[in-house]
Amino acid sequence: MKKIYWSWPVLGMLLAPVSRAQAQAPQLRPITGVVTAAVDRSPLPGVTVLVKGTTNGATTDSEGRYSLQAAPGSTLSFSFIGFTTQERAIGDDSTIDIILKENTTALNDVVITGYNIAQDRRDLVTAVQEVKAKDIIDSRQTNVVNALQGKVAGVNITSSGGAPGEGSAIVIRGGTSLDGDNQPLFVIDGMIMDNSSFQESTAPGGGSQFNGLLGRSVGTPNRAGDLNPEDIASITVLKGASAAALYGLRAANGAIVITTKKGTAGRTTLNYRTQVSVDEVNRLPKLQHEYQQGSGGVFDATTRNSWGPRFGAGQAQYDNLGNFFDKGYTYQNFLNMSGGSEKATFFVSASRLDQSGVTPENKYDKTTVRLSGNAQLSTKFNVTGSAQYLNSGGRRTLQGPGLLTTAGSSSGGFLLSLLNWPRNDDARNYLNADGTRRRLLPPNNGIDADADNPYWSAIYNPQTDRTNRFLGNTQLSFKVLPFLTLSHNIGTDISNTHSTSVRAVGTSQASNQNGGIAETVDLNRLITATTLASMEHTFSPALRGSLILGNTIEQSRDEAVDYTGLIFQNPTFISINNTVNRNALQRISTRRLVGNFARLSVSVLEQVTLELQGRYDKSSTLPRPDEGKVFGKGFGYGSVAAGYEFTRTLGLDQSNILNYGKIRASVAEVGRDTGPYRVLSPLTSNTYIGGGFRNDFFGSNPILKPERTRSYEAGINLQFLKNRLGLDVNYYFSRTKDQLIAPRVSQATGFILQYINGGVVTNEGQEITLNGTPVRTASGFTWDVLANFYHNTNRTESLPSPLTVVFQSDAFITAVHQGGAFLGRPITGIGAYDFQRVTDRNSADFGKLLINPTTGYPIPGNTFMYAGNRAPRFTTQLTNTFTYKALSLSALLDFRVGGKVVNGNDLYATNVGTGIRTADRYKQVVFDGVTANTDGTYTPNARPVELTQGYYQTILAAVGTPFIEDASWSRLRYLTLSYSLPASLLERTHVLKGLELSVTGRNLVLLTNYSGADPETAAAGSGVRGGGSNGFDYGNVPATRGVDMGLRVTF
Repeated sequence: MKKIYWSWPVLGMLLAPVSRAQAQAPQLRPITGVVTAAVDRSPLPGVTVLVKGTTNGATTDSEGRYSLQAAPGSTLSFSFIGFTTQERAIGDDSTIDIILKENTTALNDVVITGYNIAQDRRDLVTAVQEVKAKDIIDSRQTNVVNALQGKVAGVNITSSGGAPGEGSAIVIRGGTSLDGDNQPLFVIDGMIMDNSSFQESTAPGGGSQFNGLLGRSVGTPNRAGDLNPEDIASITVLKGASAAALYGLRAANGAIVITTKKGTAGRTTLNYRTQVSVDEVNRLPKLQHEYQQGSGGVFDATTRNSWGPRFGAGQAQYDNLGNFFDKGYTYQNFLNMSGGSEKATFFVSASRLDQSGVTPENKYDKTTVRLSGNAQLSTKFNVTGSAQYLNSGGRRTLQGPGLLTTAGSSSGGFLLSLLNWPRNDDARNYLNADGTRRRLLPPNNGIDADADNPYWSAIYNPQTDRTNRFLGNTQLSFKVLPFLTLSHNIGTDISNTHSTSVRAVGTSQASNQNGGIAETVDLNRLITATTLASMEHTFSPALRGSLILGNTIEQSRDEAVDYTGLIFQNPTFISINNTVNRNALQRISTRRLVGNFARLSVSVLEQVTLELQGRYDKSSTLPRPDEGKVFGKGFGYGSVAAGYEFTRTLGLDQSNILNYGKIRASVAEVGRDTGPYRVLSPLTSNTYIGGGFRNDFFGSNPILKPERTRSYEAGINLQFLKNRLGLDVNYYFSRTKDQLIAPRVSQATGFILQYINGGVVTNEGQEITLNGTPVRTASGFTWDVLANFYHNTNRTESLPSPLTVVFQSDAFITAVHQGGAFLGRPITGIGAYDFQRVTDRNSADFGKLLINPTTGYPIPGNTFMYAGNRAPRFTTQLTNTFTYKALSLSALLDFRVGGKVVNGNDLYATNVGTGIRTADRYKQVVFDGVTANTDGTYTPNARPVELTQGYYQTILAAVGTPFIEDASWSRLRYLTLSYSLPASLLERTHVLKGLELSVTGRNLVLLTNYSGADPETAAAGSGVRGGGSNGFDYGNVPATRGVDMGLRVTF
């Protein structure tokens, strides 16, 4: 641990000069003025006004006005992004008005790309898109990943559900791996950070019966959700392999590069923001309200199902599903302070989030503290550092199958339990007079067939987790020569998560009638060190170039211990030390990666840009050429990209119509290594009789290779009307070969699965981004617009023989649905059972249902088949921001066309008799299909049958295709209205520099033909590999809509 905290003295050193910034000032006098734009004389808010050579400064308000104290003879500097900086000497005037001209060559200056390298936007030759701090804050999302929804073309984000702290999955330009993680690499201030989600398959005891906190039983966060949104200055999305090629083995899925806020020279500024939110469930599954508890049309108190008689007139009914969900409240407070001098700056922040969910006892909280600073120790030596502590966790809601019942049925999750609860019983009455759990069903032959009441379980079976996390990095840079800078960045990401699952005495599960507890402690450590040599030189007005040479070392260690204890000796003392039978499992995983990389960029005549990138990696998870070596065989990757700014050649760069145009193209190849311990199989602790060790499920494979992704990209960027309007169009194609998958092997080998290389996945798509300011008037009215369009075609081109599909075990959501990659289909495919149909393509009846001639009902099939794609055909987002002086209105519209969603809730409710479909029971129908004749011909079905309980349970619910629906939608993601107090009022306080009031509505409108709650969901959470679990709606907390009210004050 000493290595981790050595940077604290450095931080103290770099922050110390700030205290010396307050020099004795000469005679000062007030200076005021207004800053406007040259193009239309509209006021410019947010312009930095600084007395040159001092920390004294101000920022213009919404009306472009500023006020500060300055000495005669001083010089004022006026700077604003996208405009040319101006300086003005202070004479005898007390009023200095400035007109700033737009910098038509700036194009928003620089963008942060790989390894925290700042790159001129004009030099970009790959697809990169940036999201600014204001856009992140306007979304009012507590999870930073969700704040990117609708902001970037080619990015698909899926939230797991509506519970507080739920994780979200992000995929850029489609998944490239059949079994690997398809989410992008996350980088913060040049340091790689963890964005994983806890998943059942990676837990030490994963898959065991006692899995209250594992995988799909509770929603778990993605680790990027730990970050404080107010700390973020910008997020740059590096799309695909070409843009992120410098990251080598980690670059196949692109990268999310986060730049945090830093202190700025000038007066110390204090910002405070508070926000209160109210949420409610947006939509709930539809249920039938006509039939009560029972079976075969007769009331039966020994079953929970609702196949009983109709409700009688005046008979009490209870809306158990609707009653369970309540209002959820969120309280957020953010505080930050920044300042400094031209030699040293600092930024310190703190935040607190307290959130109660829409289900009983569901809570989540998050606390963050961050300190960063920068010190220019000399003209050549600079030190930058940051450290942040994050604490998050809460009490989760049981989802999906939840806690398994005696028979292993999936009725323990709260939503599924409510879907099964008969309307003739009030689930809110969960306690007997003596305080014990009230039973819904009586004992059945000595085996408890009852299931826990969700209210009782929420209180007495808590599922909790708590994460403590530290993120820190220090960067030293030294300017050796005017053209050469050396830098070294060392960072660490350490997190410790403690999860607990309790089953109180009296739970319905027979094996745990006397209670039990499971605890998981997961310690993750990631240390990265990067050394860069950056060279940049202008050889002549016609030629300039830059060269970056670098080395990076990544080392990670994941240590998890799973403790279980059964039978509480004292029913009221919840502790593993209070249990009779105890067990423990441990898993340790380590990984080391060393990479050397280079990037050469050449610009000719400021018109043609050529960029070459190369990287050579060695990973500890790949086969080793010599025994005893730490690393496996090295692998090289690289990219070539070029751009041509044709508007300069044509002399259009000063045109009032098309002032910037650039075409670009690139080809890149990157890779992905395998996980630890796949080359050589480890031993696993044996918890059965006799103890000792046994072989792991996965067999060894000493000839594994990394997956390789080759990507091709072409695009054009156009800027019109002096950068008032921008258009960016991209086409890409990627091919990923040598897929790492784990098919079953003969058990004679002593193993069940073995990782091999085989299979090819391709992605082909288009992205269009339109942005600009169509209207800007001298009266202070502006209209800003951002539109994104995205289309992607994903395809599994080949699989190792004899495989025709690769299923993902964590996406085995229902008994008749599973996520999988079928040959010739997308990796986000849906596997499902269908009814038997006519398969003779030469028959006029091809595709029609086969009807059982004896019963008159359709015949269920028994083969898993491809039944749809969960990914959309295309998506479009439109953000409009209208500003009039101090008033601003911003709205994000999100449109999705195509794709499928599995309505697992409808399937479950249909089986138990509460689903809306079952309201048609006893109805006479004639199924549209044919019966097969002995001569190979078919006869149209004409036999009427009754929709009985048997039909719904053994025929309809035995297949999956009827429960697959269209996932298209149109939704209003958010609508934000804000008002900033005019400077004339703020000046009277002599304290306040800014005050903003805001109100935001989230998910206020959802238009969709989906019959369930919300088609944007992921039943097994955000950590599922391969095609993920998005598009499966089964037992999750439904998505919510809400209203936020906020206040921001600047001192």
